[in-house]
Amino acid sequence: MKPTAAAKPTASGGPSATPSKDPNCLVDTKALAPGGKPADNPILVPDQNWTLQTTRLALNHAVLLGVVNVQTPTGTKRVLKFEVESVDIENLHMSTLEGNGKTFHVKGAPGSVSTMREGPVTMYVERLSGHLSKVLGLPVPIDLGELTLTPDGPLPQWLYDLIGQLQVPLWIELTGVTAIQSGQFGGTLRIPGMRLYNDDLPYPGNA
Repeated sequence: MKPTAAAKPTASGGPSATPSKDPNCLVDTKALAPGGKPADNPILVPDQNWTLQTTRLALNHAVLLGVVNVQTPTGTKRVLKFEVESVDIENLHMSTLEGNGKTFHVKGAPGSVSTMREGPVTMYVERLSGHLSKVLGLPVPIDLGELTLTPDGPLPQWLYDLIGQLQVPLWIELTGVTAIQSGQFGGTLRIPGMRLYNDDLPYPGNA
């Protein structure tokens, strides 16, 4: 999928799709699919999203397929669509809001690594943030700061070049991750020492 034309650089230093020697120059993700396109196979996702928090997230053979609109019971959501071969999740903590206003939690055992196998796994992501620690299995030598991906937010130039023009499968590892998702399909999730509980703490997906 080739990106469409995006705005030229502005005096204010806003995001631009203009080629740059700076790999961290910001590029507008709206250039990937302005306005969003329907999902290839229309699926229904809940109105209520859910949040994954993890100390380390490895997305193995991951491809970002662009910005799509997914259907909910009351409308549509604009999300990023990922397809991933397998996933490793350290110190898994998933949460969502229940109808009674309480927050429902799923946690793995401390220090454990939960896995998703038997993919591909399709992920519809509203927001993904974390610190990039590895690309293609190679450690990132310096902390580039928190990387945040949303359907309407800017991307670093190097990532835009890969997913916007080439859709290269990537082996990516991030630390200190928060992922807010509308839905996820495929694969088998295994959570060592799984614990389920409710509490009255604020739901992180509302942040």
